Amino acid sequence: MNFMKTFITTLLFIACIAQSSLLAQVSTNRKLSLTDSSTLSTKNEYFEKLGDNFKKPFESLENLDVSGYYRFITNYRQMSDVYTNLANNKNNIFVGDDSQIPQLMLNINGYTSSRTSFGTDLYLWTPLTGLGEKENVKGLNLGVSLYGNFSTKHGNYAVKTGGINWYSLSPFTFQASKGYNRYSLFERNPWDPNTARVDSRYSDFYSSGAINQDQRWGNQAFQGLIVEGAQLPGNLSFSAMYGKTQFDGGLSSVPNSSFGGRLVRTYGYNKNFVSFNTFNNSSNLDSMNTNKAGFNMATVEQTHYFGNVKVYSEIGAGRRFTNNKTGKWGEAISIKTSTSIGHKVPTEIHLYRVSPNVFNNSSVFINSSIQQTTSTNALNQPVLIPVSSAMLPIGQLSNNRQGIELNSQIDIGKFKTSFGYSTAAELESLSPKITYGHAFNNLSLSRFWRWDFPSEVGPYQNLSKIYRSVYETVYVTKIDTSTGKPLSKKYFNTIEINTKYKTSLAGKELYLFYLGSYSSVQNFASPFVVFKEKALIRAYSHQIETYYKLNSKLVWTNYFGAERIIANYDTRVDVVTRRPKNQKGISIASGMDIQLSKGVGLYLRERWMNYRDMSFSNDKYRGFETTVELKMFF
Repeated sequence: MNFMKTFITTLLFIACIAQSSLLAQVSTNRKLSLTDSSTLSTKNEYFEKLGDNFKKPFESLENLDVSGYYRFITNYRQMSDVYTNLANNKNNIFVGDDSQIPQLMLNINGYTSSRTSFGTDLYLWTPLTGLGEKENVKGLNLGVSLYGNFSTKHGNYAVKTGGINWYSLSPFTFQASKGYNRYSLFERNPWDPNTARVDSRYSDFYSSGAINQDQRWGNQAFQGLIVEGAQLPGNLSFSAMYGKTQFDGGLSSVPNSSFGGRLVRTYGYNKNFVSFNTFNNSSNLDSMNTNKAGFNMATVEQTHYFGNVKVYSEIGAGRRFTNNKTGKWGEAISIKTSTSIGHKVPTEIHLYRVSPNVFNNSSVFINSSIQQTTSTNALNQPVLIPVSSAMLPIGQLSNNRQGIELNSQIDIGKFKTSFGYSTAAELESLSPKITYGHAFNNLSLSRFWRWDFPSEVGPYQNLSKIYRSVYETVYVTKIDTSTGKPLSKKYFNTIEINTKYKTSLAGKELYLFYLGSYSSVQNFASPFVVFKEKALIRAYSHQIETYYKLNSKLVWTNYFGAERIIANYDTRVDVVTRRPKNQKGISIASGMDIQLSKGVGLYLRERWMNYRDMSFSNDKYRGFETTVELKMFF
């Protein structure tokens, strides 16, 4: 910090001397008044003479690009009922983003030639936690990365090294889940951009079913060396990577490494491809280098078109090792067949199976079977998904599970409906826990615990916070007392519907969106969602959103959400009421999107929420939340 202060002070001192010298040279010729409108000609003479003092242009500065954003956000919460950890803080105002996103970000790119460049992100951050000057954080966000590329008659090559790069290989090796674009747009994410038109976010979602995403979408964070080759002989391309990931090692100083890559061959006019992919990790669990853990993953991936039918597959195997114990290899299979029925109804069928022996934190599937062992790190460990049987949205996979998914898009007039169906089963009965998230108020609920990612919190120690959301844990009661494992496997069913409609009201565009989810988990197989008490847990949610474009710079946004979650008596009950979970909640919200100028947007949100569990009396909250966000891109 002292070095940084000294460095900045020195630069300012040099700049002042240089400026004084330049002005002194100009003043010997003529005294200029740059505030008098009658001296416009002298202003031009001033800048001409100012330029004359630089005998040689600063070419390095001409190749430096700076962009970024400034984001001010404040949140005010006023609660009448709240969890015990907030009993003395029912009314709270918070300035800054508790999602750990800086207020000011500078993206700096430098070019030494057309083939070599570097990039870095500098951030400034004032969390306002009461720590004084110490909390005025400034530093590197993703670190400094060096990029290089060059062409030869044998192919084109690229190198990325240094800081954190967002990258992907294949779904089972190194990639993040993208889902099927069924989500609510009302709550803004820190990375959401300003758009050229204030309503573009909603019109794009209506017309194409997707919105603009940043470079992190579908990618994982990787720090180290990445080498790529393309347009090689034989229609080959490759990528290789060596370094570490955010989940395996992360910021830990204990030695760890991840490495992998892929070799791809395209054919059929580059429409089809086949590739071999691998990703591996080895981490020390202590500074004495006595305990190690890691995994191996290898797959073959292929896309082939049969007319208008696309067949995609990734088939491979993975294993986990700890010290001298190496686990068995397990299979990982994903096969997708997609086509457009009658050239009007795009449809995809997905079959998958992921063995409980397969483990990879950096893939599209979460871990629900292997108890992780990682080095202790307060900035890394809490965000890991725990071992449990999770109720997941369609598109999110888990190991120790096999299933089938059906996704389709049906357009009838101005109605555009995305439909998803999923049925899945565990391969082995391993965990007595079931976890699920809350479709509504999830972001507001996560703000009950600022900055940290605590586990087993809340009035009944069954809530855990992850990034911008919270999940809840339920225990089944029918277990083998000798092993602690449940007596039967769990089966999962989900139906998702996202309907979008566009119309006009008083000559102005109006968008109406509905997002519904119906899920169940039970200890028997069922082809459809179980709506009766036989299900261990039933979860239903409805979210209705309207976006009314009042003019070219103003959109009125509205939201209504309702959720119902019911467990049966084969799950843990309350010690007082002797009843299982019986939760319901309602949320009503309204807001404005205001385009102040090009690149500057103001976003207002006001939310009322009311939630309670009729069986667990302390599990309730009710109140208002106001959010104001000002975002500027430059």
